[in-house]
Amino acid sequence: MNPACFDVRDFGALGDGKTNDAPALQRAIDACAQQGGGTVVLHNGTFLSGTVRLQSHVELHLTSTAVLLGIGDLRQYTQDAHTPYRQIARSLIYASGCQHVAITGQGTINGQGELFGKQESDDRPVLVRLRDCHNVRLEGILLQNSGAFAVHPIHCRQLRINGLRIDNDVRPNNDALDIDGCQDVFIANCNIVSEDDCIALKTTEPGVPCRDIVITNCILSSYCAAIRVGPDAVADIQRVAVTNCVIRNTRLNGIKIQEVMGAMMRDMVFSNIVMEDVGGPISIRLAGWKQGSGNVWSVLDDRNWEQGRLGNILFDNIRARAMAGEPGMFIAGTPGTKPRNITFSNIDITFPGGGTAADAARRDVPDNERMYPEIGMFGILPAYGLYMHHAQGITLNNVQFHLKADDLRSAIVCDDVQDLELNGFRAAGHPQAETLIRLQNTQRAFISNSRALGSIDVFLKKDDGACREICLDGEAQ
Repeated sequence: MNPACFDVRDFGALGDGKTNDAPALQRAIDACAQQGGGTVVLHNGTFLSGTVRLQSHVELHLTSTAVLLGIGDLRQYTQDAHTPYRQIARSLIYASGCQHVAITGQGTINGQGELFGKQESDDRPVLVRLRDCHNVRLEGILLQNSGAFAVHPIHCRQLRINGLRIDNDVRPNNDALDIDGCQDVFIANCNIVSEDDCIALKTTEPGVPCRDIVITNCILSSYCAAIRVGPDAVADIQRVAVTNCVIRNTRLNGIKIQEVMGAMMRDMVFSNIVMEDVGGPISIRLAGWKQGSGNVWSVLDDRNWEQGRLGNILFDNIRARAMAGEPGMFIAGTPGTKPRNITFSNIDITFPGGGTAADAARRDVPDNERMYPEIGMFGILPAYGLYMHHAQGITLNNVQFHLKADDLRSAIVCDDVQDLELNGFRAAGHPQAETLIRLQNTQRAFISNSRALGSIDVFLKKDDGACREICLDGEAQ
């Protein structure tokens, strides 16, 4: 039996790009729901609108000739009173407590974000917000020019996002997909360009974890991060698989994992990924973030940050080229919060180089326990490739670091690291560099089948007497 089809023009929509069609669109959606569900169709026009609310068993379908255009008047958008984000509580499309809802088609949803304020403190609507919905499909649509996030599902289950095209880079906080406390999520075949994070996993409301997430076959580009886990995480994030993705032209990290509010992040795999022109391919942070009562963006509870845990993460089969002007990669915790059991396997990364002897000599990298986590939070690092600070159980198997230009820093620096294993590690160095690998306060490290790519003076240096049980190719050092 074919589902019922409801043409919004039959309910008074004009599609002239000037008239507020929101009342007509809402009448069509409500009529569809009242008759047991079906498809509400927008076609052959530009439909100006404020907030419309989806209902259960309703599919909103935009043909390739349709544009849903966000109105420039904030008064036409209703607010979600529960979101902790103060300035982006409004949305163009909203659903709450619905089942079997969908937004599909080859049409366009344009938020006209350029009509709203430019500051993070300015009130701006997102394009799509879905709260407590089950069995959701988002397919094919072009999403562009939101005032903030493009899509923000909260506490949704059985969420399918397939083939979206997202161009979202006209305002601050122009994330593309913010998956917030959702479960059983599939994101596939998306092409995303965003000012802020392309795909962000988060938990902004306590008690509801984000878990069982699959992201695959996507092309991602961002002024911030391509894939970000946290730092807005007051509940656990776990069981995440990201595979077969291309990340390009991304100013900060390709992948960043950040727990700063006392929750747990674990059991994640990132595999078969190619990165080109990224600021830093990967960063991992477990610490705190003191927002303060005057924060204009959000209020999230970080009082229990020292209970945070992060571990069981695998990066496998990744090729990356890092751009100049940003630090390399880091895994950083604090003395009481250490990332654990992180594995890099079959990794090949080219770094820009340019580090000086003064950069290499740095031994005063601060913990910055309550600083907002970002790629440049520690300044220029003493390692051009991977800096590890307060971490345990780090393994590198068949990892190669290359350089575009000379660099006098070490390829790897470890400071307060336990249970380190390097097997088949190869890295570019410099004859005038202090060492290829530097260990500070490091215990139980095993290095085998590893070598420099080119001429160096010193391969491994133990920086202090706190280093113990260091084995190089099976011989104690």
